Amino acid sequence: MGGGKKKPTVSQLEKRMKKEEKKPEEEKKKPQMKLQASTGDLTEVSLEAVIKEVVKMKYVTPYTLSSRFGLKISRAKRVLRELASRGILAPYDVNHRVPIYVPASRK
Repeated sequence: MGGGKKKPTVSQLEKRMKKEEKKPEEEKKKPQMKLQASTGDLTEVSLEAVIKEVVKMKYVTPYTLSSRFGLKISRAKRVLRELASRGILAPYDVNHRVPIYVPASRK
């Protein structure tokens, strides 16, 4: 009994057009840096970019790393383990769910 979808009114169309105009501005707020990690390999260049940012942070979690660089959470966990093995990060609280690291210079 409901019938088909109704045609939008003129004011609804105007609102939709305004929202579509604002979308390109919101896309600029995406991650600050995008690493070329889609291949599965983290290059030394991309790790250097991560190291420069990580040293400035108070603490680092997989979520902060993934949101900052546009990585997947699993990849961010691998990066954090790699940086900890190199001595750049020190584990603060490591558990299965959310490992927390601090820069080695702050510990």
